[in-house]
Amino acid sequence: MAVTDKVQTNKLNIRAAAYSVTVSSVLFTIKIIIGVSTNSMAIIASALDSAFDFISSSVNFFAIRHAQKPADHQHRFGHGKAEALAGFLQSIFIFSSGVYLIYKSLQRFFAPAEIINIDTGIYVMFISIALTFGLVSYQHWVQKKSKSMVIAADRLHYVSDLLSNLAVIISLLLGKFFSFYQLDVVAALGIAIFIIKGSFNIFKQSFDILMDRDISDKYREDIKTIIESQSSDIIGYHDLRSRSAGDIDFLELHLELPSHLKVIDSHDIIEDIMFKLKKIHPNVEIIIHTDPAEVDADSGKIKLFDREKPRFY
Repeated sequence: MAVTDKVQTNKLNIRAAAYSVTVSSVLFTIKIIIGVSTNSMAIIASALDSAFDFISSSVNFFAIRHAQKPADHQHRFGHGKAEALAGFLQSIFIFSSGVYLIYKSLQRFFAPAEIINIDTGIYVMFISIALTFGLVSYQHWVQKKSKSMVIAADRLHYVSDLLSNLAVIISLLLGKFFSFYQLDVVAALGIAIFIIKGSFNIFKQSFDILMDRDISDKYREDIKTIIESQSSDIIGYHDLRSRSAGDIDFLELHLELPSHLKVIDSHDIIEDIMFKLKKIHPNVEIIIHTDPAEVDADSGKIKLFDREKPRFY
């Protein structure tokens, strides 16, 4: 990916995050006002969900900006983990809020209250759907260009918001025509469970990045294909490992080459492998260590001259 392309996609990601912050803040404001005035627990729950969206989108906005800072002397691998750290903290807060929402919903279920001004609540939810649909469409367009995992995850969350908004409308209509107000609470419980489930997903993804969970399977087949189509001098590889830090992955491996090979020839082989791999995966930083090796003519076993044995492949 060219530098100019990277700068452009960074701008698109920041713009999409800013748009998300704006929409979620507007939705929270109108939902909480109408939710309190109509006495609808489902709308209040939806407002709380929009509040989480606002917090999440705000953190994403600042995390995306911080993660895009280039590597410096204090952070030589860049600032990509800022997004994961933000997500980790968000997941804890969102989980706690979801549990609180379940508690309040159960209280309302056993002491139901009549919903008033239902028509106003329905209108607000339709406005919410229209604004959310516009945001999701824009995020989809940006994600196709930037391939950002953060924008993709944010978009997926707002897509599910569309479904929860529809559920609120249905519960309000049933309350209006059949006076079945408990369904309003059921819708609130459903949103709360969805919030908790989402917090687990965010927690896992963020935790995996912060703990450097290996993602070598993402590259293994491509590495194998490149090596097999490369110089016949390559004997094999070992100690393949990789990790993610935001939109950049770091990958390293030990390449087994004949012990008699010249340094310049080894260098050319490595450069060619790195070039081909980066062509497939532009956002990866690659380190390849060469290990001299020999193949026993009789047994076919590979003899390595490493002081340490391979740990994994």
